[in-house]
Amino acid sequence: MSETRRTRLPKFVLLLVISACILFAGVIIVLFTDSPVATALAAMGVLGAWFVPVLFAVRYRDRAKLVQLASKADVSAVIAKVEEARAKESRHEYHQERSLERIEDELRQVHVLSTTELDQNETSGLDVLFVTSNGAGLGHISRLYAIAKHLPVGRKIEFLTMSTAYERMAGSGFTFHYFPSGDAVEEPPETWNPIFRRYFLSLVRQVRPRLVVFDGTWVYMGITDVCRAFGIPLVWVQRGLWKREVDETSTQRHHAKSVVDHVIIPGDFAGSEIVDVGRGIEPHYVAPIVMTDPHDLLDREAACQLLGLDPANRYVVLNLGGGSISDPDSIAFETLKLIHESADDLTPVQVVSPLAEPSVCPPGLTQVSAYPVMKFVRAFDAMVTAAGYNSAQEAVCMRIPSILVPNVNTITDDQARRARQLADQGLCWVAEGTDGLRTAVEQLADIDRRLAMRERLANIAAPTGASEAAVIVEDIGKHSGWQRRAATLDSQNKQRAQ
Repeated sequence: MSETRRTRLPKFVLLLVISACILFAGVIIVLFTDSPVATALAAMGVLGAWFVPVLFAVRYRDRAKLVQLASKADVSAVIAKVEEARAKESRHEYHQERSLERIEDELRQVHVLSTTELDQNETSGLDVLFVTSNGAGLGHISRLYAIAKHLPVGRKIEFLTMSTAYERMAGSGFTFHYFPSGDAVEEPPETWNPIFRRYFLSLVRQVRPRLVVFDGTWVYMGITDVCRAFGIPLVWVQRGLWKREVDETSTQRHHAKSVVDHVIIPGDFAGSEIVDVGRGIEPHYVAPIVMTDPHDLLDREAACQLLGLDPANRYVVLNLGGGSISDPDSIAFETLKLIHESADDLTPVQVVSPLAEPSVCPPGLTQVSAYPVMKFVRAFDAMVTAAGYNSAQEAVCMRIPSILVPNVNTITDDQARRARQLADQGLCWVAEGTDGLRTAVEQLADIDRRLAMRERLANIAAPTGASEAAVIVEDIGKHSGWQRRAATLDSQNKQRAQ
C-alpha cells in the first residue's frame, strides 16, 4: 500500500463512521419528532452525511492521480495538472491562501525529481536570474541593474523583464530576455498566466539559475511554482511607500512566505518604514538604491560637450512622462510654458532616449539624446521630474534642486506621499496640480532658493543600498549551493566531490 493510502485511508474510514452516526441520528429524529424545525435540521444532516464522504473521495482520487503522475518525473505535466487544480479551486471559490498552500504541497512532491534534472550540468548555469514585472519604463530594471553591478566580478547574470523599454538596456553588458506582459498584449490573466508559466519553466531549464531575484509589486505564481519545484531560492526586492489602501489588501506583501523565500526592502529618502511581511521571513532593510553611482557622473564640461550644450548657460532638465511635450494638455507642456514665464534664466532641456522615435521639438526647448540621464546631471542647474522611486532618489543623491511631479494614477506607488515627505525635509519642491506647479516653478526660478536647497542636499549621505543588497544576494546565493559541499572519503583517504 502506498504512503498516501496509509496516511489518508484511516481518516476516510473515520469520516464514514461519523457520517453513519449522523445519518442514523437524523433518521431517528425524522421518524419520531413532530417539530418541523427539528425535522428540517435532521434532513439537512442526513444530506450532509452523504455529501461529505463523496467530496472527500473525489479529492482523494484527484490527489492520488497527481502523485501517480509525479512518479513519472514529467515536471511539465505536473505543473499543468497543478494549473488545472488551481482553476478548479477558483471555480469553487476557495480562499486564495488555502489554494496556494495546497498547490505548494503538490509541487513539493515532485521537487526532488525536478531538481535532479536541473542540476545535471550545474557548473554552466547562471548565478542569478533577475526578473522584473511589467511596465513602460525602467524603474524595476534600474534597481536590479544597480544590484547586479555590485555583485562580484565573474558572476553569471541575466535578466528577464516584461518592461516594454527593455531595448534601452542594449548597452548594459548583460543579456536581457523579454516576455510581453498581459497588459502589453491585452490578454486576460487566465490566458496569460499559463503561457508565462511554461515560458519561465523553459527558461529556467535553459539557464539553470542558482538564485532568482524579482522586483515588482506582485509575484507571479508561475515564478513561485517553478522556483519551488526546482528548489531555487526566490528573493523579492520590494520597493516601499505603497498606497495605504493597496498595502492593506495585499495578501502577498503580508504573507510573503507563501510566494518567496527572502525579502529585500530598499530605503527611501522620503522616510523609512517597517513592513509586516508575515511569519517565516525576516525582511532585509537596505539604504536607497540608485542605478548611477557618483563615480559614474561626468563633470560639467564633459557632460555639456557630449550633449552639445554651452557650459556658460544655465539649464533645467525636464524628465516627465504623461504625454508628449507638444501636447497642450500634458504636464510637460505646462511645465515648459511656466519655465518660460517665471525662470527665463534657465534653458529647458529634454533628454530623450537614443531609441525613441523622432518627435517635433516645441519652440524654446532643447532636445538631446542620451541614456541614462543621471550620468549627465552636472550639466544642469535644476530638474523637473516625476516622483517615482528612482527619479526621486536620484534627484536627492545627485544634489540637484528639483521639482517632483507626482503621478496620482499609479496603482501601488504613493508618489504624492513621497514628494510631500521630501518637500517637508526641504529636499525638493512638490507640484500637485497646475497651481502647485506654478508655485514650484517660481521657487525654482529663485537662485538663492536653489543654492539653499543644494546646501541641504549636500548633507545627505550617499546611497549604499545597491551594494548592501548585492551582499545579501551574494550570501543567499552562496548558501543555496551548500549541497555541492557533499564529498566522499574513500579508503585511500582521498576526498572526492560527489
